[in-house]
Amino acid sequence: MISYLKAKSFINKISPLGTEEILPSKALKRVVAKDVISMADAPPYDSSLKDGYAIYASCIKDASENNPVELDVIASCFAGEQKRKVLPFGKAIKIMTGAVIPKGADAVLPQELTKEKGNNKVICLADTTPGRNILKKGVDVSFKEIICQKDTFLTPALLGLITGANVSKINVYKLPKVAIIATGSELSDKENGSVSGKIFPSNRATIAAWLEEFGIRSKLMLCGDDKNELLQLVHKGLLEFDVVITSGGVLDGERDLVISVMEQAGVEFLFRRAKIGPGKGVCMGVANNKLVFNLPGGPPSNYVAFIFIALPAILRLSGFKSDFPPVISATLTSTVKGRSDWTQFILSRTFFKGNAFWCEPVFEESRLKRIAFSNSVIILDEGITKITKGQIAKVAMLDLIGTEM
Repeated sequence: MISYLKAKSFINKISPLGTEEILPSKALKRVVAKDVISMADAPPYDSSLKDGYAIYASCIKDASENNPVELDVIASCFAGEQKRKVLPFGKAIKIMTGAVIPKGADAVLPQELTKEKGNNKVICLADTTPGRNILKKGVDVSFKEIICQKDTFLTPALLGLITGANVSKINVYKLPKVAIIATGSELSDKENGSVSGKIFPSNRATIAAWLEEFGIRSKLMLCGDDKNELLQLVHKGLLEFDVVITSGGVLDGERDLVISVMEQAGVEFLFRRAKIGPGKGVCMGVANNKLVFNLPGGPPSNYVAFIFIALPAILRLSGFKSDFPPVISATLTSTVKGRSDWTQFILSRTFFKGNAFWCEPVFEESRLKRIAFSNSVIILDEGITKITKGQIAKVAMLDLIGTEM
């Protein structure tokens, strides 16, 4: 049994699987493997920010409602037109938002500050300054600018920037293929709930959903308490997938077959059990350059072991460099206790109120509800046996959606 810090040291040594080039439209939640360089200026030309009139600012100096200035309108410009018009001094060109600024014009007077006079004259009721209401070429993105650095996690907003910069392919880290094997003859694989007396694999569903949160698809498998069947599934997992996760069967009961099967399959354990509570039964190993995680079957133990051991390792394979889950400081609403010889994790709900984060432990009797109603985990490091109400604690954030603001 090793410490949580020692377990993390194994995780931090994991390198990404490799890289691939993909379309921006397929890159959400991926990690950039190579700096993304803009392939164009955005916008590609000086354009109008308003519907109005392109003019020389000096031609309407001191214009106002009491001192209107009349200009001849010689043409119109619309968004999407490629040919750039030329504006003679002392004239105006009607222009729409997004249209190319005519050559010579140095400002756009908004339509609401003008009055049309017939079809070819405009009365200017305000003055302006050079550059007003003109969006300059390349102001959003410049050609060959680094717009996204290596190791960046791609969000919807970043993908909008990348698309606007005319980038057609992004070099990202590959996503691992993950097999999840739920073990136990008491489990049912049917989703319609028609099997009487069976338990449905909630642990497996939670793990798969968390992986999906990061764009990682998984293969779901189920195995009864049969050593040969489990061995076959493990061999299949190690052959076809980058990561094999098992759920349940890691303790020392008569039907806890996982560890002996892993040894038979050639898994070299980096550690067997960790000083964490819940989740101490977690194991981590390697075989044929594939990662293997054996998680306990009890829902809280399974959840903590996955969130703090297996998932961070899988994310490292995907190119993540930062620690997961992210940790903040929050004030406790209740006292919590731990053990001096291991790291204690307490499911909790964190909310933002009064310009500060507050965290309340979730003591729901139902194990599944305890997990479902938590958006964070209080961490008591080794040596910390108690944090009292009103004190600051380390809190790992799992979900900020739904916190009180």
